[in-house]
Amino acid sequence: MDQVFKLPQLRIALRHDRHVVQARQRARDIAALIGFEHQDQIRLATACSELARNAFRYASEGAVDFSITRSSPQLFIITVTDKGAGIPNLPDILAGRYISHTGLGKGIIGTKRLMDHFRIASSPSGAEVECGRTLPSGVPPVTEATIKTITTRLVNTASADPFEEIERQNRELLRTLAELKEKQELLASLNQELQDTNRGVVALYAELEQHADDLRRVSDLKTSFLSNLSHEFRTPLNSIGSLSRLLLSRADGDLSTEQTKQVAFIQRSAAELSVLVDDLLDLAKVEAGKVDVKRREFEVAELFGALRGMLKPLLIGNNVDLFFDADDQIPPLFTDEGKVSQVLRNLISNALKFTYKGHIRVAAQNDPGGWITFRVTDTGIGIRPENHKRIFEEFVQIEGDLQTRAKGTGLGLPLSRRLAELLGGSLEVESTFGTGSTFIFRLPAQFGRPATVSIVSPLDNEYSDTAILFIEDNPETSFVHQSALKNSPYHPIFAANLPEARLAMKQIKPLLIVLDRLLEQRDALYYIEELRSLRYTGPVLVVSVVNDPKSALDAGASAFLAKPVPPFILLNTVRELIEGVPSKTILVVDDDEVSRYLIGGSLAQKGYKVVEAHGGREATSMLRTFIPDAIILDITMPDMNGFEVLREIRRNPSCKNLPVIIHSSRDLSADESRILSDAHAHIYPKQMFKQDNGLQPLLTLLQEAGIGQ
Repeated sequence: MDQVFKLPQLRIALRHDRHVVQARQRARDIAALIGFEHQDQIRLATACSELARNAFRYASEGAVDFSITRSSPQLFIITVTDKGAGIPNLPDILAGRYISHTGLGKGIIGTKRLMDHFRIASSPSGAEVECGRTLPSGVPPVTEATIKTITTRLVNTASADPFEEIERQNRELLRTLAELKEKQELLASLNQELQDTNRGVVALYAELEQHADDLRRVSDLKTSFLSNLSHEFRTPLNSIGSLSRLLLSRADGDLSTEQTKQVAFIQRSAAELSVLVDDLLDLAKVEAGKVDVKRREFEVAELFGALRGMLKPLLIGNNVDLFFDADDQIPPLFTDEGKVSQVLRNLISNALKFTYKGHIRVAAQNDPGGWITFRVTDTGIGIRPENHKRIFEEFVQIEGDLQTRAKGTGLGLPLSRRLAELLGGSLEVESTFGTGSTFIFRLPAQFGRPATVSIVSPLDNEYSDTAILFIEDNPETSFVHQSALKNSPYHPIFAANLPEARLAMKQIKPLLIVLDRLLEQRDALYYIEELRSLRYTGPVLVVSVVNDPKSALDAGASAFLAKPVPPFILLNTVRELIEGVPSKTILVVDDDEVSRYLIGGSLAQKGYKVVEAHGGREATSMLRTFIPDAIILDITMPDMNGFEVLREIRRNPSCKNLPVIIHSSRDLSADESRILSDAHAHIYPKQMFKQDNGLQPLLTLLQEAGIGQ
């Protein structure tokens, strides 16, 4: 045991059974003067009583001493010694296997469970048992002056009547039993409620499963119906089309002018119905998952050339110009060229239908992270905002003058969106009624193959001075990293493996390199040494599912983060490594994960470092070893409410002036508001965060507290 403050004048010699009662009383009184709560006072008194009773009953010349350790965290120590024959069967007693003839044999191990510190030594010349509890957080440290005050108050205090102490002990026991009974009743009520809830959840799951089965069956029936219907219609439609062409060719004789017109109507109607059947069949295949994606490598310039030739007949007699623009930086695509072409044909055909005059522009550009974006922009009639979602529903056609003359199936856009999703992409629309529309078709450049690096030349790229190189072979993780830096001043560039990273390093000088430790199932830490040999002096951040920061730092990394990395943690770490200035740290205490994510992400965007605590107990535990610059605290939490946490914070000498901001959706009473005001806590309601520019009041509070970024 470390050096201690001893209280020799409060020593109790165990010469009579009443001295056991006095030892219990003395332990409780000292604990109360130090600042222990009532329950801890009872635990210490009970432990002292049990050990003193054993020393008096089974040995001789027993004594009880009290002391407090000097070093932090301080312990209140109770030491019971005797000069008996030692404690036989000590290993069995500590293991819980011993049964005493005069008791249960559980006193020592029961005492051990009550204490934070426990030590026992036994020999043929006697035994010494030492137990203690850590002083509560927020209690002022015990000093020589404190010891003198405790001794003065207790040394001249007359010993209490043993019967009075026993009566007091009985009252405490009765109160404890009452609390235990109340908790048992509450537990029984909760168990009953949980059983009822479980039965309801089971019934709900069964109902949901039934509904899901019904929906799957309906979907399968719909797909089967569309597929069968399409096949059945295709043969007679082909026959109608062939017969119409035969009649119009006049192979069996001439037709009158009126007959020619009628047969032409028949042929046109058959052609429109044939398009509908083809779209239905394609849609049925996509929904049934029977569409094969035929990947191959091709150039966007080749695709645009084929589309230009294919759509040229549609421009004859039209007052619309069709332009194709492709970014020079677009790499070869590896995906299904036929389906990409089908989506673009549908979009261009739609644009031609609803554009009186002007132009249609089809543009393609290379986006970070291995994505390609096609934009089909027209100067047509546009789409009202309320119809932006409806146009992607099957068989929906928006009412209007031009729509009446430009008939369609209502399946082109729904089918195009399904095909885009099938290729791992998306299809969206931006449109202003009366001025035109832009359909945005986005897809990965390499579908089903690792994405290639998005390299930029430092000579002609505006982001060359803010580039961060991510070496990451998981596309989903790359997307998360890209999202984390979306609104930051940094520009992410991605490489899927080390060869691509080496190529990137020849073209750019990144501010920071973020290295995934495991690339293609191999440890990539050796690449840090290679970077240093190439005179790269910037920071290297290692991220990995292997939570081994020591190996990464030993290999030369500047920092380490374990996957999955929350976006705001990544952004803060990147900013600190590049700028070299530690961010102000905010501890967010909230049991709601969504609330922590929203407030943490917003603060991270403003340059703060955010640390999370999932509840009050975790927060108070963290504050013993870590003091943030400010705390954002929820009130309603299951384990320990915000008022209790705030009380513990203010008891800690290191946190007396720590800024605390209450972030809660609870309506506070006048008394609660006064308590928070007395504790120098500011209030920032959760409802305020949802408002426009709702983060600004919080930033103002932090600024006023002297921790603005």
